Amino acid sequence: MEEYRTKDEGLKDHFGGLKDHVGEYVKTYVQLTKAKVASGTSTAVSGIAIGFIAFILFFFFLFFACFGLGWWFGSMLNNMAAGFFIVAGIFLLLIVLIFALSKKVIIPKIRNTIISKIYE
Repeated sequence: MEEYRTKDEGLKDHFGGLKDHVGEYVKTYVQLTKAKVASGTSTAVSGIAIGFIAFILFFFFLFFACFGLGWWFGSMLNNMAAGFFIVAGIFLLLIVLIFALSKKVIIPKIRNTIISKIYE
């Protein structure tokens, strides 16, 4: 009977140690998951901030470039309204082109970029 109790106590000690190791593993896994989430979140937030700033700067660049282009066309034609209507027509052509290419080219490209950034 004593051998049985000794083996039983040895198993209890062994499983007690195993329980401690599993607890440490779970704590380490939780810490690793928190670190991964923090890293992903900080990368996403910094990307959004840079994208927002770039969008604002690009908007002002585009605004002034198109205004200058309209003014230049208007001075060449001696009619400011005609110059700005030409620039408006260029924008209309770009809008039609974007809608024509959106389903086959633009949307798949954006979707693939987002998916690759998620799994990066």
